[in-house]
Amino acid sequence: MMLFKLSTRNIRKSMQNYLIYFATLILGVAIFYVFNALGSQTVMLKVSSNTEEIIGLMNEAMSVVSVFVSIVLGFLVVYASTFLMKRRKKEFGIYLTLGMGKTQVAKILVIETLLIGVISLVIGLLLGIGISQGMSVVTANLFEADMTNFQFMVSTSAIIKTIIYFAIMYVIVMALDVIIVSRAKLINLLYAGAKAQKNHAKNPVVCVLVFIIAAILLGTAYYKVTAGVRTISDFQGLGIQIAKGIIGTFLVFWSVSGMLLAIVKRCRRFYYKGINSFSVKELGSRINTTVFSGGIICLLLFFTICILSSAMAIRNSMNHVLETCTPVDVQFSKLYSYDAAEDYDMTGHNVEENLKACDIDTSKLTDVTEMILYAPEDINIGDFFGKAFAESGSEDYFKEASMETMHIGEYNAFVSSFGGTTIDLAEDEYVILCNYGEMEPRYNEGLAEGQTVTIKGKTYHPKYSTCVDGIVHISNSESNAGVLLVPDSVDMSDCDFWYDIYSANYNTTDQTEVDALNEYYSDANFYKLQEAKTEAVLGEDGSYYSMNCETSKRLRDNSVGLTAMIVFIGIYLGVVFLISGAAILSLKELSEAADSKEKYRILRRIGVDEKKIRHSLLAQSGVFFAMPLLLAIVHSVFGMQTAMFILTAFGRGGLLGSILLAAAVILVIYGIYFMITYICSRKIISECMCEIFVGAEK
Repeated sequence: MMLFKLSTRNIRKSMQNYLIYFATLILGVAIFYVFNALGSQTVMLKVSSNTEEIIGLMNEAMSVVSVFVSIVLGFLVVYASTFLMKRRKKEFGIYLTLGMGKTQVAKILVIETLLIGVISLVIGLLLGIGISQGMSVVTANLFEADMTNFQFMVSTSAIIKTIIYFAIMYVIVMALDVIIVSRAKLINLLYAGAKAQKNHAKNPVVCVLVFIIAAILLGTAYYKVTAGVRTISDFQGLGIQIAKGIIGTFLVFWSVSGMLLAIVKRCRRFYYKGINSFSVKELGSRINTTVFSGGIICLLLFFTICILSSAMAIRNSMNHVLETCTPVDVQFSKLYSYDAAEDYDMTGHNVEENLKACDIDTSKLTDVTEMILYAPEDINIGDFFGKAFAESGSEDYFKEASMETMHIGEYNAFVSSFGGTTIDLAEDEYVILCNYGEMEPRYNEGLAEGQTVTIKGKTYHPKYSTCVDGIVHISNSESNAGVLLVPDSVDMSDCDFWYDIYSANYNTTDQTEVDALNEYYSDANFYKLQEAKTEAVLGEDGSYYSMNCETSKRLRDNSVGLTAMIVFIGIYLGVVFLISGAAILSLKELSEAADSKEKYRILRRIGVDEKKIRHSLLAQSGVFFAMPLLLAIVHSVFGMQTAMFILTAFGRGGLLGSILLAAAVILVIYGIYFMITYICSRKIISECMCEIFVGAEK
């Protein structure tokens, strides 16, 4: 009982030390519960059967990610515990001096860990349960689900999982604490706080040279992943650039302390004003002793910014894609094989006739259009590339691949069915439809050069100097790799057929009827209906073509499922990385403040005003927190350009809004940690001020 009372008193007395620890544990527990409770939250949502499968897959992915998250949080908890042990070594030495055994000291630590663990679990779970209700709304929004059955939900499985994972962490912490105490020597415990901190001054010239090397490494890496990239294939050396970025980051932190001191010393008016010289040396010392941790924190913040921004951008991009790439309700397509299409007679075998032959009902379809894509043997994709791409050896495939070609009249009829923008072509003009990011730059380079094409002896010029953002196949991604639009007067009668595309809308707006039609044209039902009439559709050898049916509803379900999975995993990892980085930085700052108490005592004894000391502490803490964040932001400026390029595979959405939202989240959480750290550091320093006055009174 005595040990229990002593443990509770220790926690209350050392609250400024435990505050960051508590906050991190509570946030960790809350986040862990929220994302592991998604499975229970989605149970109450009315979604399609296809979406249910995607939700199940998402929950499985969350379980895998949670293992990784638990490892990250475990290392963080152990690191925080190690910090607390360092701060309390002298206290434990006094216990031993007063006659307490190491076993009793170990019991105190175990009790304290259990108390902290139980309190953080309870508060974290309560916070997580509250946040998870809001997450239900987010989930419903992502999955476009019906929330009529919404009710307050508590996930028992998520609670059990959270308790088990964090219990394992606490057991590991208790075991490590006991080992440290049992192996510690009394003399080392008593004089732990008196050990001089080794701080070797760095040669300013060497620091400048190292900084220049770091700048070169980072600069070349930035260039290679931005200006040096035109297509995704240019990312082949991405691993090398990442390695340059990591090495450059650590070199910046190694060199900046010596550079900072050398630069500031030259500004004599500033350096010798008040206690600025003390503040600069203290800051340099802190940075000098946190090269590794500072680099790690910077990289964690960089990953956080990129992960959060990209996850949110993907959501915006997918919404944009669904609006532009699924303009009709249903689309049937017939793909012809190259070997059979040459002599194949289309008469009576177009898509509409095939649907009738399969007894597939089309009576409830309206705004029907049909387009034929041809594969001319003498018009290749590479013919439209710019000189730089055409001369590249990696582009040889495109020099032999046929360019999909269609008449402008059929395309205009298609876009008119959903109110799209039509295109007028002169008799000697052509247009390239493309929205796939990997192919666009290739075509745009050729179009800017005025690349011409000859069809049956007649030369055609590009109408525009860039590709037109357009589609012929409905899709949940911007995957149109290029379609050549030519005037209707171009004779394609001797060209191979490639695609026959039949598009339509439903002639009803009643949701029940729309749902029934979507189910009727679902994958399973469509292929079942088609399979029953295989011979009527395919002919004798069955090699002429393959039929496919796609609905905008199915594409949307697949898209929102993928989006939700990426968004949730991105937010999950991003917030965990952010908390980890901020917590490590906070603990390092508190440790440095505790080690510098004697220096602040001396300042106070020689008459330095307490207000100036607090300003100095605030400035040091501010720069200490700002440095990794600012460098992470610089990394992110170039990293997000790379992300934008890669994200074109998902579509083009507003990245700015995503970055601003991610920045708001980061600043709030990071700012909270900074304020807590400054308040606790100030309290540590204030305590040593009080000791001075108490000693003077005696």
